Amino acid sequence: MERFLWWRDSRGKVASVLIILWFATVVHQFQLLFLFYPLVAVIVMTTSDMLITRVRFGKDVFSLSSVVTGLLIGLILDPRAGAFPLIFACVVASLSKQFVGRGSHKHVFNPAAFGIVGSSFILGNHIAWWAASWGMIPIIILFVGMTPILLGLRRIFLPITFLIVYFLMLSFSIPLSSALRLTIDGTVFLFALVMLPEPMTSVISGKWKYGWGILVGVLLVILNAVRIPWSDPLLVALLGGNLVRYFFIKTH
Repeated sequence: MERFLWWRDSRGKVASVLIILWFATVVHQFQLLFLFYPLVAVIVMTTSDMLITRVRFGKDVFSLSSVVTGLLIGLILDPRAGAFPLIFACVVASLSKQFVGRGSHKHVFNPAAFGIVGSSFILGNHIAWWAASWGMIPIIILFVGMTPILLGLRRIFLPITFLIVYFLMLSFSIPLSSALRLTIDGTVFLFALVMLPEPMTSVISGKWKYGWGILVGVLLVILNAVRIPWSDPLLVALLGGNLVRYFFIKTH
């Protein structure tokens, strides 16, 4: 095994950024829930993925993508909801990766978004984005940490196009200064820089190379107009984009 394999893999780099975000939040406002909630999510997510893979294929496989998914679920779901919604979201995310797709490692939906939305819809728990919504530091961590990763993956234009659409959407209804402030926001940055460009469920080829972020942004505009009461419009827009990609966009 190569040395520093964790860091050589882009998923390990993303996980590292999320861990820094997590620890910064714990330092900012120490609570035991904040310390343990993402850890439980990672344990449940990786264990669930390994068990299902073992049953289906007879292999023991540890995946860094499971760590990233677990961290995202743990950093977004409201810790005050308790352990069960968290565990439920992780299991749903794992099942979506394994069974909703075209085969192994070809899942349709962003697993973290699917698990979080599924947990929110069925159990009614709150989606808090708690690790990213407390100030400028999360924005700096996400921007500084994710920009070189996305440049290396050639996916930086996905969040850029989405953020442009998001800003324009806001500017139609509120002053430009307020629209800019709401765009440069930790919640939006966590979504745009980490969840939106997830390699398995986003598009960077063909005519959609610059259109994926725009598509999700347009879906978000529609959802904000419709106002679905039971879930987060950012995540639902992403899942809607995943469906459009699966049925209508050729990725190979």
